[in-house]
Amino acid sequence: MKQRIDTLDFLRGFALLGIILINIGQIVPYLSNKQSDYFIGLFLNYAVYEHFFVIFSFLFGIGFYIFITRAKNRGDNSTILFIRRLTVLLIIGLIHHQFQPGEALLPYAIFGFILIPFYRLKPIINFVIAVILLVLFLLIGGGILMILPMFLLGLCTGQWKIFENLSVYEKGVRAVQLIFLCLTPFAIYAQYILLEKYGQVDLGSAVSGIVMSTLYVTTLTLLLRHNAVQKLLSPLKYIGRMALTNYLVQTMLILAANALFHLQGQAHLSTLMFIAISILIIQMIYSTIWFKYFKIGPIEYIWRILTYGKLPDRYKKAS
Repeated sequence: MKQRIDTLDFLRGFALLGIILINIGQIVPYLSNKQSDYFIGLFLNYAVYEHFFVIFSFLFGIGFYIFITRAKNRGDNSTILFIRRLTVLLIIGLIHHQFQPGEALLPYAIFGFILIPFYRLKPIINFVIAVILLVLFLLIGGGILMILPMFLLGLCTGQWKIFENLSVYEKGVRAVQLIFLCLTPFAIYAQYILLEKYGQVDLGSAVSGIVMSTLYVTTLTLLLRHNAVQKLLSPLKYIGRMALTNYLVQTMLILAANALFHLQGQAHLSTLMFIAISILIIQMIYSTIWFKYFKIGPIEYIWRILTYGKLPDRYKKAS
């Protein structure tokens, strides 16, 4: 079994931090008439909305490359296995969609089928196609179509093995970080104009999301080069190792909190943020405990069984 790439788990966990901050407000209608709500709303609009969805999509593309490559190396029929994997994800997404209409799994599964033939292309070709699609989809308003170019950017990143050879690519990652740091003020201003002057919420968020999510990913990736940072942020890794489980559990816990505390239409945005952070703390605790005994998350376990048609050989107590 190939060793996991820890940086990707940290990034998945980081993405889930931002995703719940947006999803809780999509699931539970809230009040926003306090000054604190106004500032929280600004933070969510300009630093979170669409940004972490972009990261999650990018990571899916990398995961696609890793899955197919490892299946091929084992001598398995990688395409058939990935189709099974997507089919299971599609079913999970359809069920989850009934509880969270803005969920990502269903469109991920659909766009995942489109992604399959791109594996055979050279990474530079996938990169060029991704950039062209990115510009094209931005011109027509962004939205859900942004998934495909982010998948492709993740795929070519995997093909270049950037996260597997960070010591080789570190200077390049730092250069990208610097470039997108310089672009960030312009991206935020562009979002402000698109949002306030033209009412283009999705487009504005997509523009700034591409820039700022790149800054987030490169910055966290470089910080994780230091062991002290890895130890400090280790709960993120464990959340990310069972990202599918935690993504679904977030919805369950939000719905449970809504039913228990009668939040709908009564709670302020600041209250929802407190609940979201509380859920994240709970997830950090149980995810850390879980991986003292198991190697994969519970939903990931079921996903693997349904993909391969048998029990995973290595699903046992973690060493």
